[in-house]
Amino acid sequence: MALDINGDWTDADLAKLIGSVVDDRDWRLEVSKAGVATLADKTANPTGADYDEGLHCFFETWMAGTDFVGPSAAGDKALVGKIATALRANYPALQGDKFIYVSL
Repeated sequence: MALDINGDWTDADLAKLIGSVVDDRDWRLEVSKAGVATLADKTANPTGADYDEGLHCFFETWMAGTDFVGPSAAGDKALVGKIATALRANYPALQGDKFIYVSL
């Protein structure tokens, strides 16, 4: 699943993205330069600096079993709200580096 963050989107839309995967592997929320947010499987597909340079931004990797993705995470309004706030603050203009750490 993907979320286009160029137009109007809601925390509920983000919750759907977060809930679209299972918390059984390492995931990272990434935003393409075109403004499409996706969850990337970092367990099976680790990436390097060259890949990261092609992104607008990305969040820290959420390790398997930490409850940052999946249905439980999608139902956590505080978690979804913090991630949504960070996305809105960093797209289309970054507030710093490409890497975004959200204190959760």
